[in-house]
Amino acid sequence: MATIGMHFGHDAGAALTQAGGYHVIEAERRLGLRHVCGGNGDFPQAAAAWLAELRQRAETPVTGIAVADWYTPVCRTLPPSLVELVNEDARWTATDGTGLADAVTRVIKPLDWPLAREFGDVTLTAVRHHYAHAALAYHTSGARRALVLALDGTGNYAECGMVCLGDGDQLTPVMSFTNRTGPRFGLVYEALARRVHGSQFDTGKLLGLTATGETDPSLLPVLRAMLVPQSTRRAAPGLYEPLDEARLAGTALRYADSWWTYDPDSGGYLDAGLADSSDDDVVHSFGSVFPDEIRTGDGRTTLVGTGPEDRTCRDLAATLQTAVEQDLLRLVTGISRRFPGYATLCYAGGCALNITANTRIVESGQFTRVYVPTCCDDSGIALGAALAAADPADRPALLGRTGWAPLAYAGPPLEGVDEEGGEERDEGAAGRTGDPAVRLRASAAGLGTRRPADDEDFVRAVAGLLADRRCVAWLEGGLETGPRALGHRSLLVSAHWSGARRHVSETIKQREWFRPVAPICPEELADRYFTGPLDHTEAMLFAVRVRPDRAELLAEARHIDGTARLQTVRPGTQPLLHRLCHAVGERTGLPVLINTSANSGGRPILNHLDQALELLHGTALDAVALPGSRLIIE
Repeated sequence: MATIGMHFGHDAGAALTQAGGYHVIEAERRLGLRHVCGGNGDFPQAAAAWLAELRQRAETPVTGIAVADWYTPVCRTLPPSLVELVNEDARWTATDGTGLADAVTRVIKPLDWPLAREFGDVTLTAVRHHYAHAALAYHTSGARRALVLALDGTGNYAECGMVCLGDGDQLTPVMSFTNRTGPRFGLVYEALARRVHGSQFDTGKLLGLTATGETDPSLLPVLRAMLVPQSTRRAAPGLYEPLDEARLAGTALRYADSWWTYDPDSGGYLDAGLADSSDDDVVHSFGSVFPDEIRTGDGRTTLVGTGPEDRTCRDLAATLQTAVEQDLLRLVTGISRRFPGYATLCYAGGCALNITANTRIVESGQFTRVYVPTCCDDSGIALGAALAAADPADRPALLGRTGWAPLAYAGPPLEGVDEEGGEERDEGAAGRTGDPAVRLRASAAGLGTRRPADDEDFVRAVAGLLADRRCVAWLEGGLETGPRALGHRSLLVSAHWSGARRHVSETIKQREWFRPVAPICPEELADRYFTGPLDHTEAMLFAVRVRPDRAELLAEARHIDGTARLQTVRPGTQPLLHRLCHAVGERTGLPVLINTSANSGGRPILNHLDQALELLHGTALDAVALPGSRLIIE
C-alpha cells in the first residue's frame, strides 16, 4: 500500500512513501515563492493537483493520508476536524514522557474533505510536528536502532523539540521540549537573523556570517541565559550546564524603551514577565524580536546593529553560535546518558541545518554515526508525516552507504525535458540524439546546443568548459529535497582559478560576500584536501576543514574560517559527477569543483528548463549541461 503526507505550514508540500521509494513535492519550487504556506494564493488548487500526481505515482492503492498538525492561521485547505484537533493545546504540548506516546498521531474520522475526495475510503491521520521530523530522520536513516532528536524554532505552538527512541519499526517519543522552558536554539537564532538580515528564514545567512565575527566572552553568558533559562538548568543539570550567577548579576536586555534585568528566580530576562502569557506570546517575544541593547556583567552596554556590515552584529552572530554549540552538545550528551546504548543519532528539525554544530556532535565521539536527512527542515515534514502514519511495509528498505540517496533526490525530474523516454534513439545501445523539445527551446532563446557522442565525450566537454573558467548549470535526475543543491540542480565552477567563488556567488547569484560556497570532491581523494568527519560528507550537512598545506590551493572553495561544506561524490551514486571531478582534475591539477544551487538571488532552486535558459540568457552563466539528454546548451 502507499501513504501520502501533507504539510501546510511554511515550506509546505506533499509527499508519497511506498515500498518502491519516496516522491516529494516542495511547494516553493512548484509555485516559485520562497517558504510558501497553505495560506498563499492558489495553494488549494495546487495542492489538489499534487495529490492527484502522487496518487498517479503510487504503485499500489493509497490507503492513508497524514497531515502535519502545524499550519498558518490563514490556511483554507485543512479539514475542520484537524483544525479542532490542533487547537486542543493540552493534548499536543505534553512536557514529559507521561502520555506523550499517545499524543503524537491521531486518526480522525472520515469526512468530506475536498482535497481527498478522489481517494475514496482512506485513513486520515494528524501527526504532531516534531514527531514528523523524528519519523523522517529515523525511517530514512536505514538504522534499526537509534536515538532520535528533533529541534527547531517555533515548531508546534510552544513545542520546539522532541526525543524519540527508534527500535526496529517502532519510534517511541520519550521527551518533549518547549520554548517556554527551553532550549530556544532555533527561536533566538531566528530572532537575530531577522534583526540582521530581515527575515527569520535567513538563519543560513546568519550561520555564514558567524565566521566573520569573534566570540565575546562577556556576551556569552547573557545569550546562553536567553537560550536556556537558569531555572531550567537548575532543574535538569544533566541536560544543561548551570551558569555562573556572578557573571549574570546586573546584566539586562533593552527592547525599545524597556530594560529587562536578569531575574535570579526565573534565571532569565523575559521569562518572569511571560509566566502567565500565552504560548504565542512566548514564541513572539523570543523569536520575533532581538534586543536593541545588551548590558553585560561588567556594566558595558552593546548597541545591537541591524545589518551584516555592522561589526557588533558579526560578533553577536559568532557569540550566539558558540552558545548554541556549547548548550547543544551538553544537551545531546545528557540525552545520550539518559538513554544509553544507542550508537546512532538521527537528527532533524531546522536546527539540524547548523552544520558547524552538527560537526561538534560528530566529533564529540558519542555516536558512531550522526544522520541528518537532506530535508531535515520543514520541507521534509510532509514526508515525515507520511512515514509516521504508514505501515512499515510502505517504508522503503534502506541498505548500505547509498541509503541517503533515495531521499536526497526524491523530487520530480526537470520539467521541460524528458530525460527518460522522450529522446529519439538510434538502433545502437548509446543512440540518444537529445530531446527535440530542448533544442527547440534553446533555439527560440537564441542559444545553440551540442551533443557529444557518448557519456565520456560529454564529461570531457563539460570539464573543458570548467577548466576554461566557465560556469555550468549541471541539471540531472530528480530534484534534491531540502535546501542544498547536491549535484542535480547545481551551478558548478572549477576551484582552480582565482575569482571563481565571487564569479558564481556574487556575479551570477547576487549573494552576499560572506556566504560560503561548497566544494565537491571525489570521496577517495577527500583526505588529500580536507580533515574532519569525512565519513559524514555525502550531503553538505557537516563541516570539514581545509588542510593547512592546501589552504592556498583551495582558497576559492573554503570559507573565511577555513572550513568547507563539503560534498563527497561516489561512482555508485553520482557516476557522471564523479567522473567530471576527475576530468577537471586532469586538466587543472585540482579535482575539486565549487557548487552552489541553480537559482538566481531570492528565488527557489529551479526545476524547469525554461528557468535554466532564463538564467543562461540573463546572467553570466556560460552553459547548461543536461546529462540525461547528453546535451550542452550555450
